Amino acid sequence: MDDPVEDGLARLAIMAVPPALDRLEANVFAAIDDDARHRASSRTIGLWSVGAALALGLIGGTGLGGGMARAAGPIGIDDALAPSTLLLGQ
Repeated sequence: MDDPVEDGLARLAIMAVPPALDRLEANVFAAIDDDARHRASSRTIGLWSVGAALALGLIGGTGLGGGMARAAGPIGIDDALAPSTLLLGQ
């Protein structure tokens, strides 16, 4: 009695290895290396963006950004643009 699994494995053992499988391991490791390099550069760009945003916030918050400081109302914006005055039409 022949086992179809054994027959299939015997035929598979006789077959030649496809040439694409020779480069498979190198291609996988190259893709992993490229992905790691891409993540590292994205992390660097992200850190520079956060640093620039913090620097701009500090410069704008200290009043060195051009001297356009105005008196703000209790909610932190100009009283003329407060929602209560806009609703009343004043």
